Order: sequence, then C-alpha cells, then structure tokens
Amino acid sequence: MPMKPLQGSFTQGMVNLVENAKFLESLVSLCPDGIIGVDRQGVITLFNQAAEALTGLAAGEVLGKKYITEVYQSPELARQIKKQLHGPELGGPGRLDGLEVEVRHKDGRLVPIRLSAVLIMEDGQEVGSVGFFHDLTRQRALEEELRRLSITDSLTSLANRRHFHGVLAEEVARSERYGRPLSLVCFDLDNFKPFNDNFGHQEGDNILRMVGDCARTMLRGQDFAFRYGGDEFMLLLVETNLGDGLVAGNRFRQAFNLRWPQALSQPSKGLRPVTLSLGVAQYVDGERAEGLIMRADLAMYEAKRAGGDRVAAAQECISAECVSLGAKGSGKATS
Repeated sequence: MPMKPLQGSFTQGMVNLVENAKFLESLVSLCPDGIIGVDRQGVITLFNQAAEALTGLAAGEVLGKKYITEVYQSPELARQIKKQLHGPELGGPGRLDGLEVEVRHKDGRLVPIRLSAVLIMEDGQEVGSVGFFHDLTRQRALEEELRRLSITDSLTSLANRRHFHGVLAEEVARSERYGRPLSLVCFDLDNFKPFNDNFGHQEGDNILRMVGDCARTMLRGQDFAFRYGGDEFMLLLVETNLGDGLVAGNRFRQAFNLRWPQALSQPSKGLRPVTLSLGVAQYVDGERAEGLIMRADLAMYEAKRAGGDRVAAAQECISAECVSLGAKGSGKATS
C-alpha cells in the first residue's frame, strides 16, 4: 500500500520544532559526539556534554574563556585546521569532512578524533564555525587489538614469523644508519619430537609456552622474541655484539633448563630432557637480512650437531665457501 504524503500541518509543526531554541539546545546537549562552536576570533561559544567528556573540561571553564587552539594537540594544528576549513581539499570551502586528528584531554593524554566542521556565515561574512568531534578511542583500540592478534603466535604469545621479517628489516636498517651492533639468535628444542610423541601435543604445547615465558622474563625491553615455526624461535638482540649475544644466549639456555621440568604434568619416563640449541650471528654492514638468518641458522645446526644444549657462534660471511664450512661443522660451539 502506497504511503500517504505528509500533512502540511505536521510538516509545519516540524519546522516550528526545529526552529525552537530549546529543541536545538537539547539536540546539541544529547548528541553523542562532541560539538564545539567558536566565534571568528576562535573563542569557544558552544561546548556540549560530549565535548566535556572528550576533553575533561567543564563548559563553565571554556565558554567565552578559552580559545579552540587550547583544545587541539597544538596551536599549529588548530591553525592548519582553520586553513583547511577555508580550502577545497576536504569537503570544499567552508566545510571539513572526516579529518582525523587529536585533541588534548585535561589530564594530558591525546584523544584521537574524527573532525567534521562547517563555517557559519551571516550576510556573506564569516561569524564563526562549528565542529563535530567523533571520539575514535574505542575504534583505535579495536584496530590495535586486531593488529596485535595478526602478528602474534596464539600458543606462545610471542610475535609470529610474519612480524619477524618486518621487525628484522627495520632493525637492520637502524643498525646500518647508526652503526650500532645487532645480533640474531636462532634456536630450536633438542629432543622435542620424542617427548611430544610420548606425551602428546598438550604436554608439548606446555614446553613451547614455557619458551615464551622465558623470553618475556629474560629479555630486555628493547629486544624481540619470535616463534619462527614449529619448535624454532628467533631472538633479536638490539645494540648487542656477538660476544654479548653469546652470553645472552647461554643465559637463556640455562634459564630454560631450570624451568622445563616444571612445565610437565607427569614424569618424563626416562626420556632425554628437552634442551636448546642456539646459534648467534652479529649483523655485518651491508649484509642482507636473509644472510643474517642463514648464518644464525647454520650456527644453530652446528650447536645441535655438537650434542645440543649449547650455543654456537656464526661464521662472519655467507659465501659459498663459508656455507660449506658451516655445513661441515666449523662453527664454534659453547655449552
């Protein structure tokens, strides 16, 4: 059945309602987004409840007393917004749509917002402007959580392999730029397969989780730990040379050895203990990230061939001759 047209009296009633000052005041007050109006000089003349929540400021503190420049992250940002409001880029002259910036809360923290604004004109002259401030805090938190999940190994809570390659590229570039040492530790678990086969994946998973626990306990805040795949892991030690990397690797190995029996829910039935074989390589200027990984990986296999439960230093080059020597066991391993 077709809809009946609106009656003229109802339409006029709506017009009267909208033109009613109390109605507009209620509408502004109840709007979930912050609404801030300013005069031509930038003095705040409109400040609703959502704006109070967004900034931590009471309307009585700002109305007729503060400039809009005091609300934004910086006075320079406020000037840039005013310039864009007059330009054609984001909605056309006199309008601004969807600009993502930050405002400063009373407690000092910066709050991300999406700003839309419009100039108020009277007789062809600008008399002020009104901005609508949509709080992006929850959206940004959700985006960050999704990003964190995408780069995190769900079992160990360490960063995953995909994230490893991105971080390694950044740290290699930083090492090149500032001439600071960088070391990579590659390690996997000795005797893990028979342990996993005898006790099942649940017990095996407990050991892998313990690797993550050790990394969070033993590493400095500036270092990184990654689950590279299966029972293979990477530690990226920032501003660390080869000697200090070997010390750090040994410290990590010893901490694991002390803790791993605690991860078992039943006796080990005489199986050989699960230990770590670690290879340490220091980044060489001009080296590709793939070369650094290869050298650390070869050193790790050297430690494993030497009996496991030890740390080995990597070769200093990745030429065919060096790779061949590494495969024959020329690396230096320490237990």
